[in-house]
Amino acid sequence: MSSSTNQRRGLLSIWLTLAGVCLCMPRVDAAAVECQVDAQATIAYLLGCQKPNGAFGPYGHAHSDLAWNYPAARALVLLGEPIPRPEDCLAHGVWAAFREPDAHRTNLHWDLYQKVQLNLLLHQAAGLPMAVFPGQRDDGRRLELGRRWTLKYEDRKGAYYGPYGVGVFYDISTLWYTLSALHGLNGTIDNPELAREFIAARQSAGGGFVDAYRTETPPDPSAAHVVITYHAVMALQTLGLDVPRRDACIAFIQACQTPDGGFRWSPTQGAHSNQADAWYTWAAVRALDALGANKPREPDRCVAWINSLQNPDGGFGDRPGWDSRLYSTYYAVHALQILTGDANKGIVAKRLARTVETIPDGVYQIFQAHLKSAPDLGGSQSDMVDEVQKMGLHLVGAKTEDVTAARARAQEKGYRLEVLANPENYSHKLHWLGGDPADHVSNWLIPPRMTSDESRQWAQAHTAGRTGPPWDAFKEQVIRPALKLGTVFYPELDFSMTNAYMVYDDGLDGQPGYNAFLAALGWPAWDWIRQTPYRERWVGKLPALADGDAHGDLAKWRSRPEKQRVLYLAASHELEHFLDACRHGRTVCVIRDPREPQGAVLYGAPPAVAYVKRHWAQWQWWTD
Repeated sequence: MSSSTNQRRGLLSIWLTLAGVCLCMPRVDAAAVECQVDAQATIAYLLGCQKPNGAFGPYGHAHSDLAWNYPAARALVLLGEPIPRPEDCLAHGVWAAFREPDAHRTNLHWDLYQKVQLNLLLHQAAGLPMAVFPGQRDDGRRLELGRRWTLKYEDRKGAYYGPYGVGVFYDISTLWYTLSALHGLNGTIDNPELAREFIAARQSAGGGFVDAYRTETPPDPSAAHVVITYHAVMALQTLGLDVPRRDACIAFIQACQTPDGGFRWSPTQGAHSNQADAWYTWAAVRALDALGANKPREPDRCVAWINSLQNPDGGFGDRPGWDSRLYSTYYAVHALQILTGDANKGIVAKRLARTVETIPDGVYQIFQAHLKSAPDLGGSQSDMVDEVQKMGLHLVGAKTEDVTAARARAQEKGYRLEVLANPENYSHKLHWLGGDPADHVSNWLIPPRMTSDESRQWAQAHTAGRTGPPWDAFKEQVIRPALKLGTVFYPELDFSMTNAYMVYDDGLDGQPGYNAFLAALGWPAWDWIRQTPYRERWVGKLPALADGDAHGDLAKWRSRPEKQRVLYLAASHELEHFLDACRHGRTVCVIRDPREPQGAVLYGAPPAVAYVKRHWAQWQWWTD
């Protein structure tokens, strides 16, 4: 390892001690810090995310994964920094969490795209030939260089785990990931006209592209999305095809720029999620470059906005003031490279001041929760209550509509235990932007002491969820009234990265979108931030929940609350205190993982994570 790399790692340790978040949390201590940052600080941040095996992973965690390895390596190459141990980075950096035994089949097209891109990036530096990939888990063919491939559209039919096979696609995004990967393998597409027709049918009158499920009617211009437009442009460019109505497409993308300089996903949408973001800005800048438009209408403001994302640790956040991530750092570096021609110069030297917050000792207690847990033990809710009390839980969402007997038992015994009905609303359906049908979209805690009028409002929301409305109506008719009555509302499945950005961002700042997200699910792979890496974006912004997804008796599903829980810092254990902790960043999702140095991975706002780490002995529920 070079001396300059060691120096940067040393600088990183200083910058990371200054990093913090600006959360609106009551009863916190705060201290202001200042730090000088530039491109060298960014390189130091990236190098600090390299793990002992040579691959990269998220800061603060022990694991590496293709999903984090590729953006880190790409950003370093853009900055002209050699990748330390490139052979190890490549050899250990193509593994993804969905390949764990019995894991859910997610992100397969995205995974293939990143795997090919990583090999193109590193194989020469690693002294290795361009890899011949083993068969994907759902496709037995080996991905050899120079092959001919036939594209095939398959209807997703509302399934979360969309159809996969090499050459198979079900929307514009999976088409782009497929084409980019096969092009990177020097493949030839036998039927490019299928891609051209599929994409052209999804261009709206305003020039942008819509992730439209059906095209019997013209795509709704208000549903056009800057990332989908970017994917459409790149897919057509990869095939050597012209973008239809190029000037209108450029105008749509340029209209997504905000007065501050960043890009949002739509020029017209009034959704709370429609705000400038690193991903949207990167997609817009790349698409404009590919279209030959070169730059946004306000390029200097765009450069300045991207620089406003930089943090004292040297990395970049998704929005100003948000914590650094490898992805948002890569988006910023790549966009600056395109905009300025030199990312090192594009990252201007600046002095940053930021507040580091600490939750003081002696104010809160640490309580433990588990959602969608088993509703009974041997058919008895009372026995279940006795058992979860012994397990050290204080709030249990039981996967059932009726917990009358369970609540009576907890009260009779005087347990510090809140048992709540936490059904998975299988009957709730909706349609995402663009029309895709969806299920597994509705989980809530039913408030236990509603008045007759509140119960009527709750029932109305429940009925509205069964009608399968579009997302905008679902927010207003189902989520908004439920949140008003006091609950957490989250999906099990969010269907895509583009969709997730909208539906979780709609719930930020107390707005009627999902106000929590699932970080731990009771099915391998347990860690659903590793399973769907884009969920990392909301750690510390929304409460990360542990959901057992139990399907029956606690005797069968006991491993779920033994494996994963939510810690919440509160004055008492009841629902209102849990919700207060959720609103103010005082929850931490804990997933047991023997690969982590402390035996568990923790997801939450930095002040809350730091607090539970200081008081580890007070809450660790396992003894092995």
